[in-house]
Formats: sequence, structure tokens, C-alpha cells
Amino acid sequence: MSMRIIYALAIATAMMTSCGKGKEQQEVKQTDSLSIQAEGDKTIYGMACDGCNDTIVIFLPTSYNGEYNGNNPDTLNILEASRQHNVFGQIRIGDKLAMLRNEQDSTVADVIIVAEDIVAKWCYKVLPTLRQRADMEGDTESQQIELLPDSIAELLTVEREYSLVIKENNVAYSMGGRMGAMTTDELTPVIYPKVRRYMGWRLYNGKLILAVAGTDSLGQRYHIGNDTAEFVMLTSDTLVLRINNEEHGYYKKIEE
Repeated sequence: MSMRIIYALAIATAMMTSCGKGKEQQEVKQTDSLSIQAEGDKTIYGMACDGCNDTIVIFLPTSYNGEYNGNNPDTLNILEASRQHNVFGQIRIGDKLAMLRNEQDSTVADVIIVAEDIVAKWCYKVLPTLRQRADMEGDTESQQIELLPDSIAELLTVEREYSLVIKENNVAYSMGGRMGAMTTDELTPVIYPKVRRYMGWRLYNGKLILAVAGTDSLGQRYHIGNDTAEFVMLTSDTLVLRINNEEHGYYKKIEE
């Protein structure tokens, strides 16, 4: 129920500009707000009603921002979507659903996304790589590691936790890594991966659009493009996204 009006807050970013990463992003038009449905979005939205199962979904049609539009409950067949693992999340009464109809049969849904289940702190672990020095040129990575003192080699096994936080009202941001021009990380012999910074999200034609953030000299974030993520898996504790043909797996972090 908490996601019925998840798109009510406008975020003043040019979320829908394309950054040249595929047809889906080319179709997303620029808009000054994430609280309205984007041009070209064929998704239908609704509130899950009693009677949903692995074969059908019964929903109360709503607008993009979750407002009831006065229509009666509708029903879509999701049997094939369930078989193809294209139902992302667990459908519960009152959940906000985003669905794509089959182009040949309007009574069938090809994709169903439970919007509530996207909202979470999604985490993943990263390992560092060895910082390159001039005296290492020509050596393979294994050769470089063999020459390291044990204390430095052990640093290569130290994981860090990064996070993609997706919140209501189209808010998204990344956690982990280091920000700023100079940190103690630059003095260590290992390097951790850079964090892809985000500042917003929305659903668009069955995909998750993440607004990529840049940071200016004053530390202020600004929108520099979008990443289009395809859903591979969404369960109560696992999220797998495919971005630029590369799969990214996350586990849900429960805040205490």
C-alpha cells in the first residue's frame, strides 16, 4: 500500500535524455519531471486486487502516479509470463503493478513488475585490483601478485559493500566507494572499482531507467544520462539487472 502514490514527487532533472545506450533509451523523451508518464511508455498501471494467482492478475487501473482513474477492475492472463519468469516480484493485494500487454492479445500480459518490491537497499560486494606501478610493466597479474608481500596480497581479498538504494518518489542513489579529490585510498597499493552514481529512477516499457549523476566542483549532483536496466530476477531478497548486456546481482539489506 505504501507505493500507491510513489510518483507524486517531481524531481527537477532532465531524466529522459538519451545517452546513446540502446533503442529503449533513444525512445525516452526528455521531461522535467519523473512524476508523469513518459512519452512512448506503453506500460499499464494498476493496483492488485483479491484473486491474483499464477494464471491471472486482477487489478484496479490507475494512472502512472497511482491515482484511481474511475475504471472497474480488469483482468489479464499471466500464465505464459509466469512460465517465462517474466513476473518480477511477489503480487500481493494492494501492490502497485506495472504491466505490458501482449501486442496481439490485449487480454494477456507479457511482463508484470511489482513496484513495491523494487524499493529497497540493494547491495553487492566488490574486490580491489592491484594498483599499477612503473616497475610492474610487462608482468602478468599473477606474476605481480606472486612478488607481493603477504600483507599486501591479503588486501586483495578484502571486500567492500556497495549499494544501490531505490526509494519511493523516484529517488535513487548509490553508496560505497570514496568521494572527493583526495582520499587515503590513493596511498594504498590496491584500487576498488568506481561507483556508478545515480539520482533517480522510473519504469519504462518493462525496464528500469536509472538517472546517472555527475558531481560538480562544489559537490552538487547533476544529471548526465540514463542507464537502461532489464529485469532478470526480482524476489524478496534478490535483484538481478542486465545493463549493457552485463548482469549485476544484488542482495537486499535490511536496515536495523
